[in-house]
Amino acid sequence: MEYYDSRTVATQIGIPYRTLMYWVETGLIQPHAYSGRRRTPVRFSVEDVKEIGRLAQLRKYLRGQSLRDVLSRLRNMGPNPLSQGDFLVLENRKGQRNVIKIMQNNEAIQLLNAQPDSQLRLIPLTGDEVQDAISAGRQEVLFSTLEDDAP
Repeated sequence: MEYYDSRTVATQIGIPYRTLMYWVETGLIQPHAYSGRRRTPVRFSVEDVKEIGRLAQLRKYLRGQSLRDVLSRLRNMGPNPLSQGDFLVLENRKGQRNVIKIMQNNEAIQLLNAQPDSQLRLIPLTGDEVQDAISAGRQEVLFSTLEDDAP
């Protein structure tokens, strides 16, 4: 398995090194190899790098507690939840944003604006339904990984 050091990852993703290390130190990112001590090498797997890239992209549309809520819900699904599946960030006419994770079998999970202690909501989803909502002006896609294959 190939691993990357933190400076290489920060450069590859296009984020400051200190931002990456802050995400690691605060638990926002959980790298493959990290002792928890400062000044010790941090090693990232390919899945970690993809996760960091997705987090950097989502961070453009979500801030603070909203981003932490999404990541908290995703962490319950297993390691590297951002590196698997596709994501949409939608905004309705009122400016409210929502994050959707596309699952297998054309289903999706709503990750934001759900009840805090409730079970994740699995909703049937097809490309036509998303396109209909966008065409009707009910939702605007701010971010999508549907065509994103790069780590």
